[in-house]
Order: sequence, then structure tokens, then C-alpha cells
Amino acid sequence: MKTDIILRCHNDLPLLAETLAAVSRQTAPYRLIVLDNESTDGSRETAAEYADMVIDIPAGSYVPGRVLNQGMGEAASEFVAFLNSDCTPVNEHWLAGLLGGFTPGVGAVFGRQSPRPECWPLFAKDTNDTFGDGRRQAAWLHCFSMASSAIRRQVWNEMPFDPDLQYSEDIDWTWRIRQQGHEIRYVPDAEVLHSHNYTLRQFYRRQYGEGRAEACIFPWTAWDSSFLRYSCLPAIRQVLADWKYCLPRGHLASLCRSPGLRLAQMLGRRQGFNAGRREAS
Repeated sequence: MKTDIILRCHNDLPLLAETLAAVSRQTAPYRLIVLDNESTDGSRETAAEYADMVIDIPAGSYVPGRVLNQGMGEAASEFVAFLNSDCTPVNEHWLAGLLGGFTPGVGAVFGRQSPRPECWPLFAKDTNDTFGDGRRQAAWLHCFSMASSAIRRQVWNEMPFDPDLQYSEDIDWTWRIRQQGHEIRYVPDAEVLHSHNYTLRQFYRRQYGEGRAEACIFPWTAWDSSFLRYSCLPAIRQVLADWKYCLPRGHLASLCRSPGLRLAQMLGRRQGFNAGRREAS
């Protein structure tokens, strides 16, 4: 049976074309479902050349979990893969690699994301820290990314995505299914190229959204949610790690940018977290 792949896009040319071409070379049989959020740059037309189905999402109505549930409603395979339009599989075995991660008890798998060649050094470092060989994330409370992933359909049938969350719907869903006893597995051999060069404002906004969602998703002790533990210490560790990364590689400009970037990260995450805590109370 073909595996359904759900791909979301919005004005993502030319990366979308690169991603679709890579999907077309997959060795595992698939059916491609594209969710287009009213693209105006030709993304929808390009997607239609490759997709088995294109679902139009009206402008202003996009909520991640709601859209993912809509895509899942059209899917029929036992396992359903997800791929962002700017996540380009590095070879023809990406889909097979994801599917190979499923064993009994595994509810979801996610693949390695590697920075694109043009990715700025600090964001490349962050991407490699999060994914890479998986050793760092193994020590974290929770890690998952829907951008390149697959889930067991039966698990979704029992517990759909939250239709109201604006950020981190993938973290929320996988955290909830973990509490029900399902395993989340990282599959580093299923690799895509995916990275962003954020401005400070964009980075702040992303961190704000993720902090706001985190406050509602995870349980928090007074210590874990304190400014020192949640905000200050991570920022200091990040700056020190940035310097350790940049100095031997000669990335002096990035070394100088590190304090400002991590300040934006800390403030965005903290202010979003505080907003989420207020909403949850």
C-alpha cells in the first residue's frame, strides 16, 4: 500500500520545487497530499504537477493542528508521513527510512534535519545540536519535529492534533501520546535539508510562540519555571556554546552576534512562557 505524505505550503518557491523533485525520486511507494495556504507565487500550480490531491486552505484560516487533522482525514495509509515544503530529502530513501523506524509500540518517528549550505553559523549550530546523531536530544525532556516525520494512523484516530494551538502542535501531540505509552523514535538516516536564517525579530517571535505553547503543554515545578532555570542559565550556556563553536571555525562575526541573538531568544521564550502561564491559569 502507498504511504500518504502530507505536505503543507505557502509561497515556498523555489524550495518547494526542489522538495517535490526529491519526493518524486523516493523508492517507497507514496501518495502525495498537498495543503496549500492560498499561495500566490505559483506554489500551488507547481505542487499540482506532483500531487495526487491538493487541498486549498483559505487565507486567514490556517491553524496548524486543524489543517493537519484535515490532511489526516484524507489519508488512508497505516502510517502517514509529513514533510514541510522547505524540507528537501537528501536521497531517495527518506520515506523508507522513516517507515523503517516503526516497530510495535512506536507512535511517531522523526528524521534528521541538516542545515542548508547557506545557513548562518549560529543557526546551523542550533540545527545540528537539535538533530545530528541524536545524543543531545536524548537527554532532553522531549523532542520532536513534524517538519520531517511520520505517525501511526491508529494513534491519531484515538488522539487527533489540537485544533487550536498556533505553535508547537507537534510537540503537544507527541507529548500527549507519550503519556499514553507510545514511543517516539528519532531516525537519523531519514535526512532532509532544512534551516532558516532568522532576523532578530523573527527569532524573537518564534521563541515567543514556542514558549507560550510550552507553558501549556508540559508540567512545571516552581524551579523549572523560574527565571534562573528556564531563562537565564540556558541563555548563558548558549552563548558559551556559541563561542566554543565559532572560535575554532573563525566565525568572528557570528561570535559577536551571539549575545544579541541569545538575548532575543531568552526574552521571546520568557515572555511567551509568561503569557502561556497566564492563559493556562
